[in-house]
Amino acid sequence: MFLSSEQISQRICNSSAPVLFIDTCIFLDILRSPYRDNIHVDAISSALNLIKMSENKPCKAWLLANETIYNEWEANITSVEQELEREVEKLERIREKLVTAADVMLKIEHTHGHKITSLNLHKHLKNLSYYLLSHCLIIKQDNSHYTKGMHRVIECLAPAKKGKSEPKDCVIFEAFLDISEKARTLGYRGKIYFVTSNSNDYGKANAPLISEELNRINATLINNLQWALAVAKGE
Repeated sequence: MFLSSEQISQRICNSSAPVLFIDTCIFLDILRSPYRDNIHVDAISSALNLIKMSENKPCKAWLLANETIYNEWEANITSVEQELEREVEKLERIREKLVTAADVMLKIEHTHGHKITSLNLHKHLKNLSYYLLSHCLIIKQDNSHYTKGMHRVIECLAPAKKGKSEPKDCVIFEAFLDISEKARTLGYRGKIYFVTSNSNDYGKANAPLISEELNRINATLINNLQWALAVAKGE
C-alpha cells in the first residue's frame, strides 16, 4: 500500500505530467466546501477531474500523499463528516421554518420540497475524499522524514513556529521534499506542487514561509483543488 520515495520517483521520472502532493486538509476540505465560506464548492468537481486525470494512460497528473497524511485522514474524517451532517440538518431546520413563515404571511401553501438531509451528502463526500486519497501514491514514512521533521521543530522552521511545533506537518513536508529531490535527481523536469490550504503554518501561496526550499526543488505552493486542477491541465 505504501511505497518508498525511491519507488515513486522511479515511476514519475520519465513523465512530463505534473506532480501534486496533497496535504491532509485538502482531502477534508472536500467535505467542508458546501458550508465553509472560505472553501469553494468547486473542490468537489476538481477532485473528480483530478481522479480521472490520474487514471489516464499515460498518467496526466501524479497525485501523491504520505503515510502521515493517510493516518491523519483516518483520524479526522469521521468528525469532519459529522460536522457536515450537523450543518445540513441545521440548514434543513432553517429552510422548513422559512417556508412555514412564508405560508403564514403570504397565505400560500408551499410544499417543503426535497429534504436535503435525505441526500446523505456527508457520506457521498466522505467516499469522494477517500477515492481521491486512494488514487494517490502514498509515500512510506522513512526514518529520515522523522529526523529532519524533528529538526524543523527544534529550529522553528515552517510549518513549525515558536509555541506551535506541528511535528506531523513537519514530517509531511520533509516527505514532500524527499520525493521531490529524488525525482529531480533522476531527471524529472515536470511541475511539482505542494497543495495545502494551511496558510497559517505554510504561509499564503504568493508568500510561502517555505519559499526557499520550494525554490531549491523548483516547486510551487498552491492552496486549493480547483487551482490544482488548473495547473494539472496546464491552464
